Amino acid sequence: MKKSILYIFILLISPLFLFAQKSKDKMQRELTPARGHYEQLQKFSTKPSTINAEVDQLTFPYDPIVGERRLSIKPSYLQNVKTDDFNLPEMPTNSSEQTRMELNYLLGLQKQRTPEDVRSSLFMANVYYNLRVKPTDSTYVRFRRNLFFIGRSIGTWFHPDSLPKTANLIASVWQDANYFIWTLKFKYARVRPVKIDPSIKNLEVTDWAAYPSGHAANSYINAYIYQELAPEFTDFFIKDAYDMAHSREIIGVHFPSDSESSRIFARQFVNKLFQNEKFLKEFEEVKKEWAEKAKEKFER
Repeated sequence: MKKSILYIFILLISPLFLFAQKSKDKMQRELTPARGHYEQLQKFSTKPSTINAEVDQLTFPYDPIVGERRLSIKPSYLQNVKTDDFNLPEMPTNSSEQTRMELNYLLGLQKQRTPEDVRSSLFMANVYYNLRVKPTDSTYVRFRRNLFFIGRSIGTWFHPDSLPKTANLIASVWQDANYFIWTLKFKYARVRPVKIDPSIKNLEVTDWAAYPSGHAANSYINAYIYQELAPEFTDFFIKDAYDMAHSREIIGVHFPSDSESSRIFARQFVNKLFQNEKFLKEFEEVKKEWAEKAKEKFER
């Protein structure tokens, strides 16, 4: 009798398990191919050059105090994921042909950037989330709104006041992303472009390593998650993330390969999130929130 009940129970839950597994598999999206200058720059060698080999000795110095603070906030979802589980492209060496071509590209941007390019890019430099911010802090509202910068044009409802569960989810996602992004920065210790070519006029002072770009990574992560909530706006989300990544190149603080490695990391990171039970449970609540609130309210 007990075996019969167990058999019936297994038959009942098996379809649910298969459905859940299929739902997970649907979220395992492939990375779209690189385009434009990102694709073209990948054709150059990343290997060291004997012509300027001494520049390969330049690395961003590791500060253990900074490292301890940056990595003190542990992941909320991907607790069992290791940094080595992410497969980033080979970082171009400082003396490589690709690095030289990337520097030339940045110098070209430098000549072409307009006052509006500079204004917009410097504005985006301040779009980030402080993991230690509290509701009582004067900056709390600003940081919460930053979580909705990617996709900001899709509706007046797209903000943390209307979508509090979404804001909480994305804040937790940034907590996970922050941990891995900083671990990767410490691992690769890539210097900023100006350290290799002083003719780069960088418009922002940065005191951390370049590879990968945190601004770009978090922006693509947001884009990929919002894509699953509103696929009809995928082009909006991806364009906003692209613009954020490119803004870092416009002001001369990131190599294009920093941006591209961030896009690659973001895709792998979000795929891992959609394999995580805790994230999926909270994501389902966010989907319900969007079903109810993701629309305009027109007053007559």
